Amino acid sequence: MTDSDVTLPLVLLIDDDPTVHLWAKRHLSFAGFKLVSALNGDEGIELFQVHFPDIVLVDVEMPGIDGFITCAEIRKLPNGKNTPILMVTGSEDAERVGSSFDAGATDFVVKPVNWKVLIHRLGYMIKASSILHQLEKSQLRLSKAQQMAKLGHWEFNIGDKKLYWSDEIYEIFQQNPAVFIPEQHNFLDLVHDADKHLVEEGFDKALRNRTPINLTYRVRTKTKEERFVEHQIDVILNAQSQLIGLNGIIQDVSERKAHEKQVRYLAYYDEVTGLPNRACFLELLTKALELAKRNKRHLAVLFMDLDGFKAVNDSFGHQVGDLLLKEIAKRITDGLRRSDIASRCSLGEEHQSTDIARLGGDEFTILLNELARPEDAALVAENIQKWLAEITEIGGHQLVIGASIGIAIYPQDGEGCEILLKNADIAMYHAKKTGKGRYQFFHEDMNIKIKQRQLIEKCMHQALPKNELRLHYQPIVNAISGLLIGTEALMRWESPQLGFLAPLDFIPIAEENGFIIKFGEWAIREVCRQHKEWQTQGMGHLTIAVNLSSPQFNQAGFIPMVEAIIAEFEVDPAFLVFELTETIIMANNRKVVDTLWKLKEIGIKLSIDDFGTGYSSLSYLKNFPLDSLKIDRSFIKDLPINLDDVAIVKAILMLASTLSLQTVAEGVETPLQRDFMVNNKCESIQGFLFSKPMPVDEFKKYWQAEVANKLSE
Repeated sequence: MTDSDVTLPLVLLIDDDPTVHLWAKRHLSFAGFKLVSALNGDEGIELFQVHFPDIVLVDVEMPGIDGFITCAEIRKLPNGKNTPILMVTGSEDAERVGSSFDAGATDFVVKPVNWKVLIHRLGYMIKASSILHQLEKSQLRLSKAQQMAKLGHWEFNIGDKKLYWSDEIYEIFQQNPAVFIPEQHNFLDLVHDADKHLVEEGFDKALRNRTPINLTYRVRTKTKEERFVEHQIDVILNAQSQLIGLNGIIQDVSERKAHEKQVRYLAYYDEVTGLPNRACFLELLTKALELAKRNKRHLAVLFMDLDGFKAVNDSFGHQVGDLLLKEIAKRITDGLRRSDIASRCSLGEEHQSTDIARLGGDEFTILLNELARPEDAALVAENIQKWLAEITEIGGHQLVIGASIGIAIYPQDGEGCEILLKNADIAMYHAKKTGKGRYQFFHEDMNIKIKQRQLIEKCMHQALPKNELRLHYQPIVNAISGLLIGTEALMRWESPQLGFLAPLDFIPIAEENGFIIKFGEWAIREVCRQHKEWQTQGMGHLTIAVNLSSPQFNQAGFIPMVEAIIAEFEVDPAFLVFELTETIIMANNRKVVDTLWKLKEIGIKLSIDDFGTGYSSLSYLKNFPLDSLKIDRSFIKDLPINLDDVAIVKAILMLASTLSLQTVAEGVETPLQRDFMVNNKCESIQGFLFSKPMPVDEFKKYWQAEVANKLSE
């Protein structure tokens, strides 16, 4: 260990995953921390006694003794009482968080770990711990005058009414000993007006009860600076136990108070928006519930999740995302302050700024206390959505953001903090599932749907290991001849527990929880394997389109993964078409462009799926190496009756022709729709007019029937 290492804050990481240690070493070393690693609880406890770290990170789930036991054992050690311990959990469920604090944890963090945020939290927690250690040491010193800086001594003689101050007290109050006379009324003049009564009562109590008194109050110095002091008052008795005077010490604790205020701010307020965080909101909600119970009134908890925020982060980066969060926080805070309903639903002047909190990510909560009518919560939700609907320009990007809001009402939707928050969250989830940009009151039936979602997520873990995923293939035909030219591979899931699941039943969930990355890799591999097999059966000329999700496209190792699969099956990538959503390409940043060109260099064709439903424009399209556009079915279904759709489809076809892009119309179900697309020079068609998506065996029969028809002509 070098001399410089000795001065670095030391972090003990206890986690059985070696990958976590590699990430920790990379991020923490760069941020100026020194890392000691342990792969299990027993090793962590042993290393704690050897290295005496400044802070400990403990994973909850480990073989042998788990994180809860490890935390509890460290707390029993001589140096483990006040060392900050941060538990790393896989979720924020109340039981796990409660167990963490029961074991002695200082705080917790949820996986996957945001290392940049964690580094700030580690620094603040170490600073706070250092302050506590200093205070603890100071309490062990024998003489208070020798223990602490900025501490002065005073004495008061009851007989002659004379008050003596040491030089340190004059310095604390910024008074000149040659001018200022330390008398009772002069002293009280220096005390903050709001604290004068507290000080007078303290002296009276010491005199009346002949007992020591400790006070903390504010004083104003000669320069009108406000300082905090701690004041200890002791009684002086003579040999006959008669009270003859008072003495004591005054310590300037302004710096400590400032540290405590900063630590509290870090513990209770969000770093990005400055809004109260989850811990602060739960305290506020607890007080509000007590008030509501006492007054027999309603209150509402609104749980808000931003629509499309992840796409903003993925496309423009976290810096733009953070600026957007700040703007949203400002709009809602300003709006709530102006709103008549919201202003009536507050805890009083001291809490006017805490109606809204940020729980984390893009999740916010709003508390409406003393609600006159439950319906008023809906009016606030409508106002919030209106405030957010305005276009926001950040970093040169014009962004449109919406919000899905869930509403839980006390007492009918729950009588405790966690259950109200949970039910508001459930209601928000249902609002988002019904189309986003909506609000939804909680009702008990929602719990059934949430349990179904939880079951789906549980079963997802077995989908790949047990070979439960399937690909169905929908024909893509030449618009004029009707001949089969390709197919789109569409994922299905045959679960023993859940039955047959269509994409909308599980793909959105997989995108939220990250399973879509593994599912997407499986789909690309399966398509390449199938193409290799079809080559031997005479079907090798068919293109196969595969949908890419945003998380899949943006993963770090996407290009090497695709190259490895193509090499594994030794196929010509020209058959493969990657269908991209407009959300993926709307970022138009260097990373997106580079990835698209690398795919093009590999030989893969690129298509925009569901064109016209997102934010693409001519300026975007011309920057990308695209091969085709797929016109969304929503524009096809009412052709040729709906004149607006007619105009839109013609414009898309003209745009594609100008950019030399092929076109595919999806969702074609009637001969009239087909004829319209043919007459307007759309090259390819896909839809139920020709076939629904089919399992691979049925698709092969479809192709064989087409071949047979051609031979018979």
